[in-house]
This record gives sequence, structure tokens and C-alpha cells, in this order.
Amino acid sequence: MKLSEGQKLWWVPQHRLGMKGREVTVLKVGRKWAELDNGERIDLETLISDVGRYAPNGRCYLSQEAYKQAEALVQAWIKLKRDLQYGRIPEDVTIGDIELARLLLGMTSNAKLPKERLNTEGE
Repeated sequence: MKLSEGQKLWWVPQHRLGMKGREVTVLKVGRKWAELDNGERIDLETLISDVGRYAPNGRCYLSQEAYKQAEALVQAWIKLKRDLQYGRIPEDVTIGDIELARLLLGMTSNAKLPKERLNTEGE
């Protein structure tokens, strides 16, 4: 990831008890770390703060909108996991549907899916 001095990022604290995200500015960019105006330094690849051996204090996103999109993805994933864990198998779901879902979610590289549901145009 290419960051530059003066660039604005969106900082989100790890433990959000009463704390909200806020805009921060990159003060200095090194080979591995970028120093921020909030006293943190972040990894250039992950944008996660560095605090030694302990859990990170937070992380940055390229914008507040990027953070909102990432958070929406996490919430959608949590909802899907909950629905799968506590839901029943719908009557019309096939093994092919399940394998296709796994393939779409990157959970398998198996390209040999049952053909019964792969061509759903015209249904």
C-alpha cells in the first residue's frame, strides 16, 4: 500500500467503548511503518497499529467510506453465519446449491458442481 505524508486516513480504535473513529494524518512514511498524528504507527501493508507484543490499539482505513464498507461486510458475514448455524435447510435447497455457495464464497476449489441448479436462467 502506498501512503504519503499528509495523507488523511480514517482511524478506528480496537476497543470502541465510547470511542469513535476519526480522521488522522500521516506524518511520516518509512519502509514498514507510517507514523500518524495521533501518536500511533501503522503497518504499511495492513494499516494495523503496532504496539509491540500486545493487541493493536486500532487500525486505519483509506477513508471513512472504506471503513463503513468493511464493517458492512463483517456484519453481513456474521448474519450469514448465524443464519446457517441456527436456521433450517430450506426445502428446495440442493447439494448443488450448497456447493455453489461454497465455491462463490471461496471455500472450495471444486469445479465439479452438480449441474442440477447451475443453469437457473428461465426458471
